[in-house]
Amino acid sequence: MTTIIGLDPTSGPFDRTDDHVFPPRPASLDGAVVALVANGLGEGELFLDALYDEMAKLSSLQAPLKVVKGSVSIPPDPQDWRRLTEEATVAVTGFGG
Repeated sequence: MTTIIGLDPTSGPFDRTDDHVFPPRPASLDGAVVALVANGLGEGELFLDALYDEMAKLSSLQAPLKVVKGSVSIPPDPQDWRRLTEEATVAVTGFGG
């Protein structure tokens, strides 16, 4: 079995004072809907497509849920945000440049 390790570029956990609880990470990506969120710069979208293809070799994934943001400095638009939160099992975001 191949393992994919996700890297966290942050400096550590956020100091959260609210009671928000994140859902647990899935044990497997089999059957997952993987959201691919690109910022529209450079080759970010092509990179995410290639990453998805590699992930699909390791797990039985559903079709990807692709979102290309309107700008690097804004969140996904409301319709795309709804799709992400209602339809995706996991999400990968990429920053082209």
